This record gives sequence, structure tokens and C-alpha cells, in this order.
Amino acid sequence: MNRNLINILLLLSLATIAYLVLNPTPQEPVSEKEMANISKAISNEFSRAASAQTNQPTQRPEAQPVVGNTQQAIIGAIYKKSNTTWFFKAKDTAEKIDGISASFKNYFVDQLKFDQDEQPILTHIPESMQAANTSTMRVATYRIAGVEISVSKLSGNQDVYANVQRWMKQIGLAENSPIQIEYKDDQNTILVKMPQ
Repeated sequence: MNRNLINILLLLSLATIAYLVLNPTPQEPVSEKEMANISKAISNEFSRAASAQTNQPTQRPEAQPVVGNTQQAIIGAIYKKSNTTWFFKAKDTAEKIDGISASFKNYFVDQLKFDQDEQPILTHIPESMQAANTSTMRVATYRIAGVEISVSKLSGNQDVYANVQRWMKQIGLAENSPIQIEYKDDQNTILVKMPQ
């Protein structure tokens, strides 16, 4: 695709956007989100066109890098308490996460209780599963079948959706990728598994 064609496509796209925004005929107003989606789609098309012109492979951020069985996955439990938000998270290959999902849910959702100070009671977890912390931000670290589970907390009422999006980015998932989310305890306990 040559530069003139790219310029023509750009002008047509801008004219379309201008028409949608400035068209005086009665119609549904275009929301900021719709405009952002249109702009993103146009930007993606030009990125692909530019990559094709220079014979470079197009990078698609929404694509999950998969080599054999090394696709990354996450299982996590989020507990929203009045003064803190607790995070229990395991990240590894999808195969390993699938292998520990039942144990993770058993130890960190089904059996987990909190004391009156909103601290998790972790005495039901076997001592053999305890591991050394690999980060100063962690309260505790556990291992199930070689998969590391981090326990951390943040003060206040955290934006759970923003944290889930951050986890998705950590394993290369697009925002609209299907994931499993279970809400419990009036939506104050959230079990997340990604990808679906």
C-alpha cells in the first residue's frame, strides 16, 4: 500500500468521523466511547497498512503469545473488606493453573475465613505449602504443585475491575477476552480465572 492510498484512507476516515459528529440530521448521538473505538479501529488499520508497506510483521496487542503449552493463565481471589482489599493470586502456564484450580479454590476461597481485624486466617493451609516471600509487597507466599500463590493486601476499597484488567495485561489478554468471574458474599468475594 503506497503513501497516497494511506493518505486517502486517512482523509476518508476523518471525513466519516466528522460526518458522524457534525451531521445536523436527527440521529443517536455518538458517545465518547464509540468515538474512541472508531479512532482505535482506524489507528489499528493504519498500523497494519504501515507494517505491510515496510514488510514488518504487524504486532497485535490482543493476541496471546502461545508456544506449545506455555500460554499464561491466572487464578485469583479478591476479598473486599471495609478497610482493605486482599488478593490471592497464582500465575503460571494454563496447564498448571488448570491443575491447581480445585486446590486453590478449596484453600483460598472455600475454607478461607477472616478474623475481626479483617486479617485472613491461614492456619488451615499445610505448612509444607508455605514458601519464602519473593516480594516485599506480599504478606505471604504459598506453593501448590510448584505454582506460586501470592497473598497481598492494599488499603481502602480498591477498584477490583482495574486490578482484573491489570492481571489480563500481565498474560497478554485483551480487555474484551472472555474470563471466568464468580461473585460471592454480596460481591465482596470475587474468584477470577483467566483465560476462560
